[in-house]
Amino acid sequence: MISITSQNVSFGHRRLARHAEQIADRAAGLIRSNFGALPDVQILISSRSDALADFVHESKVSLLPGADPREVAKQLRWERRGLRGKYGVTELSAGGIVLGINLGKARTVADVNETLTHELLHAHQLSGRAAREEHLAYLRYGFEIEPLPRRKVRAYERVMDRREREARDAERLASQLPA
Repeated sequence: MISITSQNVSFGHRRLARHAEQIADRAAGLIRSNFGALPDVQILISSRSDALADFVHESKVSLLPGADPREVAKQLRWERRGLRGKYGVTELSAGGIVLGINLGKARTVADVNETLTHELLHAHQLSGRAAREEHLAYLRYGFEIEPLPRRKVRAYERVMDRREREARDAERLASQLPA
């Protein structure tokens, strides 16, 4: 199931937000037909990257009990800074996957289409039980909750690079979405 929320959408981005809301189910259908099942996905559409970072960060931290508050604050600062230059972000949540679309970066309908297909493929990639557990272990390592051997860290970073290449290749499916 795809649920969509728009928050802090500036006047100039309202048309893109409406477009994203209208095509999200169609984009999810494309991903399902080409790659397989999608988990429950909650999409936040916003013009403010810091609002997206807060949304994604809260869902991530809810999965990481015992995280040091200083490390949590440090990660939030890092996420806010990193999201300014990104079109979207995908992360695990307790109920499935959260996905953020940064309208401050996306300028055209084609950008929104490509971002939705890209991030929905990441949602598919993180939907398996093994992928979810592997990602949670990496998050616990990133938040300094529990150590992870360097070999496993490097191996998971290679997996993330491969997933990113797959998602970039899947952006070609966006041409099948209405403009």
